[in-house]
Amino acid sequence: MSISQRILLGCVLFFAQGALAAQGQILARPKATVPGISYGYWEYLPQGYDDNAGASYPLVIFLGGQGQEGDGTASVAGLEKLMAVTAPPRLIRNGRHFPFILISPQRFNAWWGDNEIDAILEFAKTRYRVDPNRIYLTGLSAGAIVTWSYAVAFPQKLAAIVPIAGNGNGIPICNMWNVPVWAFHGTADGTVSQWGSIDPVNKLNNVCNPAASPPAQLTLYQGVGHDSWSQTYNGSAGHDIYAWMLSHSL
Repeated sequence: MSISQRILLGCVLFFAQGALAAQGQILARPKATVPGISYGYWEYLPQGYDDNAGASYPLVIFLGGQGQEGDGTASVAGLEKLMAVTAPPRLIRNGRHFPFILISPQRFNAWWGDNEIDAILEFAKTRYRVDPNRIYLTGLSAGAIVTWSYAVAFPQKLAAIVPIAGNGNGIPICNMWNVPVWAFHGTADGTVSQWGSIDPVNKLNNVCNPAASPPAQLTLYQGVGHDSWSQTYNGSAGHDIYAWMLSHSL
């Protein structure tokens, strides 16, 4: 084997090992390091992703709140802020595995535009083996508000949403009558009123024509403040939002 052939083989093995190492890990993709996206983000590929080249996978996009805003770099001022809350990225870092691709992007503020979220979704579809019929959006606080907004703007692209401590008022909520919703909120939330979840769920089920199909779901945690996401994302409240999301497809 020639020197050039050995070098080529070494490169192939190096990149293959790097690809395999990504399985089951949460990896930082800092801003300006991945072509096709202008934001930094966390990436998770499920176990077996690289071993089954013909398979496509569900995609979950997680959006943080204002406390998770940052510059998109791999630093405490950037992507590490998304690890400060109990949510899918942190759960994965702590050893949990999921059967879906996770993308968690970061912006200089948490108020994403609908078209920005759509661009991230389309980027993920080109970069990863995403099943386009199984794309889910979830977020907390400001990220949940954006989740509601995007679902109204692009209902045809989402298989289900889970907004936590958000506000779906003031938008044409009936546009998303056919998007499965499971909203969560604390009744003692002094930051975003519980009515930000109660009202849109009620409208979807009782005001919209056609009514929500399937009926929108709402879980209220009595006496809980703004952090209604920790016990939702980690499952300690007894709800498996991940199995619920994955049970829906377009």
